[in-house]
Amino acid sequence: MTFKRSFAVLCFILPCALARAGDHDAVSAPAPAVGDSWTYQYTDVWKGNTGNINRMEVASIDEAGVHMAIKRAASGALISTQLFSAEMNPIERGGMHFAPSFARYAFPLTPGKEWSSEVVGDNNKAGKHLRYQIKGKVLDWEKVRVPAGEFDALKIFVHADYGPADGSAPGGHLSETVWFVPALNHYVKLEQQDSDAQGRLYSRDSWELTTYTHQAAPPLASLRR
Repeated sequence: MTFKRSFAVLCFILPCALARAGDHDAVSAPAPAVGDSWTYQYTDVWKGNTGNINRMEVASIDEAGVHMAIKRAASGALISTQLFSAEMNPIERGGMHFAPSFARYAFPLTPGKEWSSEVVGDNNKAGKHLRYQIKGKVLDWEKVRVPAGEFDALKIFVHADYGPADGSAPGGHLSETVWFVPALNHYVKLEQQDSDAQGRLYSRDSWELTTYTHQAAPPLASLRR
């Protein structure tokens, strides 16, 4: 291939690559509203068992953060409450209180962005006082199919090493792969696994969106790809 032809080919390819890279702008922090909800199918991947379908509803928003009511999708029975930061990072979840919030996201989000954070997790009922060393990275945009449809999502990977804050015992490793859809203010899929200090896996779970409600949502068809 001559230099002139090579240059012409490069000039054709480069704008196309830049156009693809510019298809998405940086994603700003979400703006959930009271009444928004996301319903997920839970699966214990490790054991191969399909679990409950639960709905997360925004009950209120105040200076503390976004208060969620977790309910059974079928009956509407309240299971628990959770608290998230304004950026939808967990503060209170499963009996654990994180300070500051568990850094699942660090807005604005763009492919390749990385962050790190150190948080303390307290579960007074279980007598746990843990320190988490968190590292997160936005991998790229990816099409993902879940029961609610197919979406363009930001694929995010988060890894956390954790252990007793006083260093008195071995800890473990927690990892999450998250598919976040900006128009929905939340993830449509979450895969999580937990292992001990030696890396031996003892839980692997997933949550997939089945339906949602959004106070200012565009038609579902416009979000699906």
